[in-house]
Amino acid sequence: MFQIATVPEYGLNSHLLIIMLTEKFTKKRKKDLSIFPACVQKDLEWFFSEAKDFKGKFKETLLFYPRFLESVERILLVGMGDSFDLDFYKFREIGYLIETRQKEVKSRRNHIFLGNFPVCNQKIIEQLTEGILYKQYTFDEYKSESNVPSIEPRYIFVCSKHDYSPKYRQVVIKTRKLMSGIYLARNLANQPANVATPAYIKELVVKNFKNKNNCSVEIYDRENLQKMGMNAILAVAQGSHNEPYLLVIKYQPPQARKTVALVGKGVTFDTGGISIKPPANMDEMKFDMSGAAAVIGAMDFVVNHKPHFNVIGVIPLVENMPGGGAIRPGDVIKSFSGKTIEILNTDAEGRLILADALTYAVREFKPSVVLDFATLTGACMVALGDKRAGVFSNSPDLRQALYEAGEESGDLVWPLPTDDIYRKDLESDIADIKNIGSRWGGAITAAKFLEFFVEDATWAHIDMAGTANDVKHIDFLNKGATGFGVRLVAAMFRKINKIA
Repeated sequence: MFQIATVPEYGLNSHLLIIMLTEKFTKKRKKDLSIFPACVQKDLEWFFSEAKDFKGKFKETLLFYPRFLESVERILLVGMGDSFDLDFYKFREIGYLIETRQKEVKSRRNHIFLGNFPVCNQKIIEQLTEGILYKQYTFDEYKSESNVPSIEPRYIFVCSKHDYSPKYRQVVIKTRKLMSGIYLARNLANQPANVATPAYIKELVVKNFKNKNNCSVEIYDRENLQKMGMNAILAVAQGSHNEPYLLVIKYQPPQARKTVALVGKGVTFDTGGISIKPPANMDEMKFDMSGAAAVIGAMDFVVNHKPHFNVIGVIPLVENMPGGGAIRPGDVIKSFSGKTIEILNTDAEGRLILADALTYAVREFKPSVVLDFATLTGACMVALGDKRAGVFSNSPDLRQALYEAGEESGDLVWPLPTDDIYRKDLESDIADIKNIGSRWGGAITAAKFLEFFVEDATWAHIDMAGTANDVKHIDFLNKGATGFGVRLVAAMFRKINKIA
């Protein structure tokens, strides 16, 4: 639970008071303590006169018990480094750290004082809230003992009276809706592949979006897919006994004039098929449906946040296995678009299911904007590492909007080229297109393959192979699925009028 408040006249009644300080402030011999609540000034004066071991370095913490103030049980000092300036990670990391220390002391009523900040704004409260909620996330349903606390801690952001704004309450409400979508995406992607089959995800989606206002779910099974000519989706599913599905989540408010389509790659486990992968780290291929998880999580945010335009989630779900009926290198299939594809590598399967899904989204809903999310290529991870996803687009405006949305949300992306010359690498001798190019520029040729199936739509592809799971050196994105993409979509929606 989160609240926004100013310092009451009678002081604070708190199990844990959190105060963030910079190195510059802690170095001062004469400190202006008037910026802090009057009730704690005497304790801070005593602390700084006696204790010399807190320096204010970034993520440094020190917990002490007040000598004079009886209504506050503990004071936690948190170092902010050289400034209170915002960046992609800073306040999320601090929020994560605060929740970590809260769990250690098990405090129920926690006040986060913001009155000593040069500027207290919506972004700071948003990022602190996100960081706290990232730490509260656990995935332990397969452990014998759960670590989930029985009572949810309460956090009260304490602003100075001149910084307080009623808008801050809405920021917290929206952030909780956003994190609900991220939790859903992470839970889906973290599930083992023997649980999170296409059928499991189908049932979860039906349950999650049931009885939501202006929302409906359509399910296309194997028989439907055969009638529709979704042969690229069916081809990838041939080697598995798990049935394929195409899920369509539709949010359609009254009088909406624009439509955004979100398409997510849902390969619930990817062995590579006949072009089988090496055994090392193959267990991580359960994360190959992280694009689908991102779209499902984003649609959860959509139905709770209620934008004024249509949003359609299209999710192809398959398992890529090397069974006796599996597709072979050299096979040719006819996609939903009517275009033929020569399959030279069965481990380039994500682009096949996205080809059918993208064409369906474009033709069925005629969207103003189409975004697809996929853990598509290792080549993108080689190029950008695990901190930024690659973004490819046929629209400079959309590409720029996504870049800006990434900078604002923390789901960072980096533009990569889609020059038409790269399309030459995909020319087939016997079909309209082949599913892999040469060794070089693999992320780009994969994007060019997808572009072949979006017709005239304004489209962008987000290759999230590096950002989907196990991101290093960012505390709040701890081990496992990250939920990447949900924050990006939410931030992009604020820019929809500029690009559609």
